[in-house]
Amino acid sequence: MTSSRRATVLVCLAYTWWGCSAIFWRELGSVAPVDQLSFRVITGFSYLAVVWMVRRHNPIVGLTKQHLTYGLAACALIAANWIVFLWAVDNGRAVEAALGYFLMPLFSVALGVGLLGERLRVLQKAALALAVVGIVWTLVVVGTVPWVALILGASFAVYGWARKQGPWNAVDGLTFETMLLVPFLLPLLLWRGAGDVAVTGDGSWATLLLIAATGLVTIVPLLLFASAARQVSLTVVGLLQYINPTLQFLVGWQVLGEPVSTSRLLGFAWIWAALGLVIVDELGSKRPVDGSTSGVR
Repeated sequence: MTSSRRATVLVCLAYTWWGCSAIFWRELGSVAPVDQLSFRVITGFSYLAVVWMVRRHNPIVGLTKQHLTYGLAACALIAANWIVFLWAVDNGRAVEAALGYFLMPLFSVALGVGLLGERLRVLQKAALALAVVGIVWTLVVVGTVPWVALILGASFAVYGWARKQGPWNAVDGLTFETMLLVPFLLPLLLWRGAGDVAVTGDGSWATLLLIAATGLVTIVPLLLFASAARQVSLTVVGLLQYINPTLQFLVGWQVLGEPVSTSRLLGFAWIWAALGLVIVDELGSKRPVDGSTSGVR
């Protein structure tokens, strides 16, 4: 197998891991989402700190005020994204969470217009119009506001933009972000544990092992992705990233048993049509589909 093919396989494995991650978090359902987040960040940073020491690389050297500002913004955004995702899985909303990651490229297009002053091409305008129709359809026909999808898609699009302003690669960036979160989440976890909250859920050995694995579930696919993404074209990476929400959708629907009505599927169909236009437009314009944010979850 050539190095390029091997790298493509590793990227596929990373996206497949992320796409199936809801199964893991559902198994940890006896632990509250906020405590899942705390354990995920604390154990994840511990493992990433070991990676830092093994590599003998300190990405904090040379940071400017601008980098710190964007790093803090990315930290807040990924924390918000993670807690909403964990809450969604815990509350039977994994399918809606998948919709959010289908929406993410469309939010990125809107972000380019709003923050960077980019002008929309014809297919991009049509894609955004279809996305709006899908959201309105869900609101009017299904009768619910898809706020989980909107928060996940928007927060991750802005997170990707903030990450691009910093000097880090995927691994160093996540290490810096979790390092910033630990001083907030560790005291919160200790405070909840000192009260009458069972932060370790049912306290069984199986649950404790799952808690210890929360950091690995976060960083292993990231390491797979980071080690291979540079050997794969951004166009291929960008197209492969839709493995993630597609599997999320299928896992939520077929594995976790979440109901998906015909009306809800039609709402998804509008979003999928919009996504198709974005991909066609990017390929037609000979610009790489944006896969740079990798889906860090």
